[in-house]
Amino acid sequence: MKITRQELKSLIVEEIATTNSMLLEMPEPPIVGQEQTGDYTKDPSEYEGEMAKRSLFFMAQQASQLHDIIMNDEDLEPWVKEKITKAADYLKNVFEAIKYDKENPGGR
Repeated sequence: MKITRQELKSLIVEEIATTNSMLLEMPEPPIVGQEQTGDYTKDPSEYEGEMAKRSLFFMAQQASQLHDIIMNDEDLEPWVKEKITKAADYLKNVFEAIKYDKENPGGR
């Protein structure tokens, strides 16, 4: 089955408009360090890892969806490219720092 670019865009728009669609309709992820509204009785320092994992989960879902809807030859706005580059750089820095700490638990 061959599909034109315009037909594909129409399908994407239709999917986004669907009420049960997951495409870019995620609730805002909780921010690490954000005050909790749930029933947390632990000290905040005891669930920072959980909050970070929750934020990363939402980021991964949104990144995957963006990856799927951005076309290879699409001309993105400069600010969009800048934000994607900055997010990738931040994630790389955090990854390298945590990986280093896990591999060197005693420090340097």
